[in-house]
Amino acid sequence: MYESMPVSGSSSITERWDALEEYFVCITECDLNDENCITSCLMTHLKINDGSEAA
Repeated sequence: MYESMPVSGSSSITERWDALEEYFVCITECDLNDENCITSCLMTHLKINDGSEAA
C-alpha cells in the first residue's frame, strides 16, 4: 500500500499543485509497463513511499 509522507507546514498549495503537475509530466514519459519509472515519479514528485524502502 502506498503511504503519503507528511506535508510540511511551509508547503504552499501552489507548491503542491506544481509537484502534482511535475508528477504527471514524469509519468507521461514512462513506458506503461515500467512500474519502476512510475514508482520513481511517485517518490520524487509526490513524496509517496511504496513501502519497499524504510522511511
